[in-house]
Amino acid sequence: MNDSGLVENLFNLLRQISYALPDPRPRAKWIELALGWLCSPKPKTYTSVLEWLGREQEDWSWAYRLGSQTQWDPVDLFALILYRAMQFNGPVGQPVFSVQDDTLLRKSGRRIPGTTYARDPLSPAFHVNLVLGQRFLQTTLLVPTGGADRPWRSIPISFRHTPPLKAPRGATPEVKAAVKEARKYHNLCTMAAEELAHLRTQVDQTPEGAARLLIHSVDGGYAKKSFLTAIPARTTVVFRLRKDAHLHLYVPPSSRLGRRKYGPILPTPEQIRLDEQRPWQTVSLYVAGQMREVSFKVLEGACWPKGAGDQPVRLLVLKAAGYRLRKGSRLLYRQPAYLGVIGPAAQTVEDRIYIQSYVERWEIEVNHHDEKDGLGIGQAQVWNGQSVPRTPALEVCCYAALLLSSICTFADRRTEAFGPLPKWRKTVPQRPSLRDLLRLTRREAKRYLSQAPAAQELAA
Repeated sequence: MNDSGLVENLFNLLRQISYALPDPRPRAKWIELALGWLCSPKPKTYTSVLEWLGREQEDWSWAYRLGSQTQWDPVDLFALILYRAMQFNGPVGQPVFSVQDDTLLRKSGRRIPGTTYARDPLSPAFHVNLVLGQRFLQTTLLVPTGGADRPWRSIPISFRHTPPLKAPRGATPEVKAAVKEARKYHNLCTMAAEELAHLRTQVDQTPEGAARLLIHSVDGGYAKKSFLTAIPARTTVVFRLRKDAHLHLYVPPSSRLGRRKYGPILPTPEQIRLDEQRPWQTVSLYVAGQMREVSFKVLEGACWPKGAGDQPVRLLVLKAAGYRLRKGSRLLYRQPAYLGVIGPAAQTVEDRIYIQSYVERWEIEVNHHDEKDGLGIGQAQVWNGQSVPRTPALEVCCYAALLLSSICTFADRRTEAFGPLPKWRKTVPQRPSLRDLLRLTRREAKRYLSQAPAAQELAA
């Protein structure tokens, strides 16, 4: 059986990423370890990685030293991922789309660095549960892999450990008060703003990237002043807005009188949705596997003092989409969506682009599912202060390299190289799943590693 070329493209990409290590000596082992994180069975620990590599009878300390002692920065690893992903973002005149969200990696030990109690996202709304875990902030780049009737791919380009500030044990009241004050300037929103500014800088460093508009989508948890007032240049943010948000009429700085910054009070987003005098507009977008008609209303010239200060905000009210649990059942409805658009180009870009960018924000949730359930990120038993943030970042980097290799090899389509589908599958998927990619990678990696020329090239 001939290889599909997936592993070859993956090896070439991992080899280029390995140059982020300043010391050339551990680069070959780093590539080997990165492949082991993808192909080894769960639980994803260093032991399972070494067993898959056939090194269980050898000295195992080198694998741990790569995470705890070897000098490398996760930011440098993702730099090449961003550069390669930018090549699939269409012509120069088109904007670049990115998404940001945080995720929780569960832990069982309270003394692991960066571990704290956090709200369980799977707990029911009527009973909030607390779990031990580590919080990471992920930034991804949305890559259109086909036409308008195909789903996009979300390529991770950053995975930053963002533990909340905590006062040490036995801290004095003065220290606790200082930590409480520091949380105002060092929280998830401020770190998200730092990541967005770094992303804008990285995009500018790509060929003709400075001429591209960056459209960044976040959920309602980031709709705060600490994030919305720190948007970099040539960047527009699409965020989820509360239905009862207090909006005011935007007054340009040249028209303000005295110390007054805001105009009269405007209707809330919920009141705008119920206003029958405001017409609905319709646009056709790819949503939930097919092209659908999305209805929305627009409110221009508004501002949101509580969250965005005196900046102009464009409001998009999306009508609740109807759905049926089964064929012939009654039509049900989901909740409507209220989107705010803020940035220098908020009034110049078509509304359908903003709506499409937020609809495709769901792809980062697919990333979180693949990373935790498919790859077992966070299962590695590491306690070192450097290994705790770098090991999950390395695994996410390998995951991003696998997705990019799939786009390069198959144009993100499920071909005959992945084998036949199960008989119970009634529809053919448009793109390969993570299970398809891992199964093909495991099968071809063994043959690729067994070839003497390839092995010598890897170790060079």
